[in-house]
Amino acid sequence: MSGACPAIPRLPPTGTSYNPGMPPLPEYCCAVISDPRGWLVLQLRPALSAHAADQLTCFGGRREEGEDALSCLMRELDEELGWRPHSATACCELWKGARLVARFYRVLPVVACSAFTVEADSHLIAAPWPSLPGLPVSPWHRLVLDAIAHGRTRIVLENAG
Repeated sequence: MSGACPAIPRLPPTGTSYNPGMPPLPEYCCAVISDPRGWLVLQLRPALSAHAADQLTCFGGRREEGEDALSCLMRELDEELGWRPHSATACCELWKGARLVARFYRVLPVVACSAFTVEADSHLIAAPWPSLPGLPVSPWHRLVLDAIAHGRTRIVLENAG
């Protein structure tokens, strides 16, 4: 399950001029975090959450106006876990038609779950990759995690509406 992720260059801020050589900015940035056992570290979303309530997701969130993707990822991990990784490598993108919905990053270093300070309204769950089919993972995160497990770097949703 430890497939290598392709490197994507650091992204420009939203306000920069169009450059066809640069990848588009995602709406969301999420982290694929492993603990020292190789288990996936996920967030159990609050029951009253507007998105993915009572479901497991990767930690991360929506990119703010003018924010580049890596800055978004670092801000979200700091807010949700009280932690900033040393490095992040893009490993999978989720597209809906021509819209880049989310970019997922593998982050380092691998750390014990006790190193995190989780937000009060959510919970941290560490799960072995083979257990994912039996867990309540949100549909989009399930698609991406399955793609990563099988060495794929891009998911395009059929329903582009």
